Amino acid sequence: MSSIFKFKKFDILQENAAMKVGTDSMLLGSIIDSNGAKNGLDLGAGTGVLSLMLAQQNDEIRIDAIEKDLASSKECQFNFMQSIWSDRLTTIQASYFSFSFDKKYDIIFSNPPFYLEEEKNTKNANQLSKHMSFNDLKTFAILVVKNLSPNGKFWIIAPYSFIKLIRDNNLFKPLEINGLHIIHSKGSKLNSRVVIQFSFTATTHAIHEMTLRNDDNSYSREYINLTRQFHYNNLG
Repeated sequence: MSSIFKFKKFDILQENAAMKVGTDSMLLGSIIDSNGAKNGLDLGAGTGVLSLMLAQQNDEIRIDAIEKDLASSKECQFNFMQSIWSDRLTTIQASYFSFSFDKKYDIIFSNPPFYLEEEKNTKNANQLSKHMSFNDLKTFAILVVKNLSPNGKFWIIAPYSFIKLIRDNNLFKPLEINGLHIIHSKGSKLNSRVVIQFSFTATTHAIHEMTLRNDDNSYSREYINLTRQFHYNNLG
């Protein structure tokens, strides 16, 4: 795998990062609506790909990107500095569980570790970066609520099963689910991922569905159109 992932308007150095650019980041960064947001918080920024995608979409947003892993944080900082939006992007090398943020954010977004610790059976850095305990998940939810502005939005991508986990355990309360983007891997592989939008306002939430790949494993027209503004390579 190349250490550089090319986008249309920026590059991502990911030579030493625990988490490489993947479909989840492409989906979340393309689906998030940051219109009107002035300041954002990227929780677990990795190489900074989500922050850069939002900076491309929104000419006014300023983003704090916090990342615990030192190697990933260094590459995040490098990627920000090489971009045309470097003056609006700030890297914080720290654990978001222990860091004290000094402001409320109009938009918070995250592609978090999404497998519970009990499922973990590996010492591999890439796999470890995908896990958190249930207590960590509860703490993560509290952190989001604490740092989101009253009119702010929170966006997250997770396995589809997280919808039930969130509802059964009242996670992220008093935030309400305002939108669900349900992702099917293929027509024969339903409910792979979900992008969830939260806010403090209760509304009838919209549900959108899309299929990632066709049966022949080529990308679907929906995915190509969704990510067209970012992908350097022509997907079809």
